[in-house]
Amino acid sequence: MKKSHQAEVQKLILNSAAEGNILPITSRCDSHCIFCSHKNNPPEIDVISIGVRTLEEITQTMNYLVPNQAIIIGESASSIIEGEPFTHPNFREILTILHQRFPLTPIGITTNGHHLSSDIVDFIGNLGNISLNISLNSASLYGRKLLMGNTAEQARKTIAGIKFLASQGIAYNSSMVAMPHVTGWNDMKNTIQFLSENKASVIRVFMPAFSNKALHNISPENATSYEQLREFILSLSTELACPVLLEPSYVTDLTPVISGVAKDSPAWLAGLRRGDVVCSINQKKPRCRVEAWNMLVPQGPLQVVALKNGQEQAVSWQNDFDGGSGIAMEYDFDMRRAEHIQQLVLRRPGKSLLLTSEFGHVVVQTVLASLGLVSQAEAVLVKNLTFGGTIKASGLLTVDDYYAAFKTWQVLHQEKPEQIFVPMESFNSLGFDLKHKHFKQLTNLTGVPVLPT
Repeated sequence: MKKSHQAEVQKLILNSAAEGNILPITSRCDSHCIFCSHKNNPPEIDVISIGVRTLEEITQTMNYLVPNQAIIIGESASSIIEGEPFTHPNFREILTILHQRFPLTPIGITTNGHHLSSDIVDFIGNLGNISLNISLNSASLYGRKLLMGNTAEQARKTIAGIKFLASQGIAYNSSMVAMPHVTGWNDMKNTIQFLSENKASVIRVFMPAFSNKALHNISPENATSYEQLREFILSLSTELACPVLLEPSYVTDLTPVISGVAKDSPAWLAGLRRGDVVCSINQKKPRCRVEAWNMLVPQGPLQVVALKNGQEQAVSWQNDFDGGSGIAMEYDFDMRRAEHIQQLVLRRPGKSLLLTSEFGHVVVQTVLASLGLVSQAEAVLVKNLTFGGTIKASGLLTVDDYYAAFKTWQVLHQEKPEQIFVPMESFNSLGFDLKHKHFKQLTNLTGVPVLPT
């Protein structure tokens, strides 16, 4: 690795710690998932492998973490490849040092669950204040072999690990990439039921997305559609013990609909269920799902009016801790972000363009309408030409994709906008996209000021 590139990687690692409270420790992974994005990347994509970082490097990075925000390990949130944390030879020591330095700070770990022996589960439980996000994908030996390349022993150990977690009362969320065209719908349903019975807090079902480099047997032509997945999740019982969320949400409106309620949580005991609409919280009307969820988080008493089967119903409960209501909602749009965009739009007299992903386009149009900005700002849909296939999320769009969409818009409109906004999710903390092109190149290409928002 060249010194200049090495310095940039180090800066990216430190920025991840300082800005996101993320602690990168390894890019090594012991799964062989057929849907792994790194297998299907175009050759020009610039993802970064950090190998296995030394204990000294990791403890130095800890100096950039803050105690008032959850510390995240193993979650991909930048161009750094995040591997399986439990494969790190010093992982127990890393957790012990973290716990000593940040005794009151929650630690979140994303894992494939291969290493959840009773010994490891006891260790996590004894440390305390650790939650897991387990990429389970399937709870059957058959499904795990097909999707993750598990041996029978790996699969049995992972399934047993989930049961250990449940028996010890350790908090965990779970996720699965929906591949019913490979494993069958019953395998998905049985996996969700297994997780629900074993006390998962939330189950996230990810819509599979493949680049045009994907192998034929998992190619977009054979993949499950978003509509099929949504219908499948809606068919699940509202009495399921934990919420099941489809991601990306691809919502098109801002109605604060409840997506699920954890069984025996305060909101559950108050009578709220999936499909109810939150009208007000402590006499204040939420403007969207994100705002409603944030209002439902704080510890303390809550008075909620909800629309239930067409009738308004007032309920109340007490959150014993932050986030303790038990309610889950799909992500639509953060109104604080919307208000920031509104300020930027109104500061200039001409037209602003908001370049959006396919998943975000309709909801951004809805946000602009709700803010009264339709005449001053336009949402422009951007196709992902870099990856192709069924990739539709903003995090995988590049400078080239945004420029192609801008050129198409300009041909149709024969005008020049005052400014252009692009989603910040497309760029790392240094401002580079996945092709290692800086967002400022868009300003040079278009001749228009470009801002990530």
